[in-house]
Amino acid sequence: MTQPTSAVSLRITEEDLALLDARVGMDGARNRSDVVRLAIQEFLHNQPLLADMKTIRIPLGRNDQLQLGKLYELQGTTPELAAQEGLKLYIKKATAEMQAVNDTLDSAVEASRAETMRRSEYQQ
Repeated sequence: MTQPTSAVSLRITEEDLALLDARVGMDGARNRSDVVRLAIQEFLHNQPLLADMKTIRIPLGRNDQLQLGKLYELQGTTPELAAQEGLKLYIKKATAEMQAVNDTLDSAVEASRAETMRRSEYQQ
């Protein structure tokens, strides 16, 4: 059973209207209203849980969708969870690589400081 709906007037640019029309027939949208309803639902339902949280969108190809579907069936891993885990691994790897560079630079600075002659007028 569907819920009652209300008609709402909306102004959008011709470019946005063309993009909206291009989505008709996709994802079960039969007309412009369906596309707008789906967009609103996706926007509202995919909001972060907390004010300080951010969301990202990741376009997936067919193969990624198939693999994620299999992963969900086998382990119950949702695409969102897989993306979060992947992001955590990436951040860990990137920070480890940056740490190695920072350690090298810190060592070079310390070595340079050790080799610099100290002048008495700059000593306290």
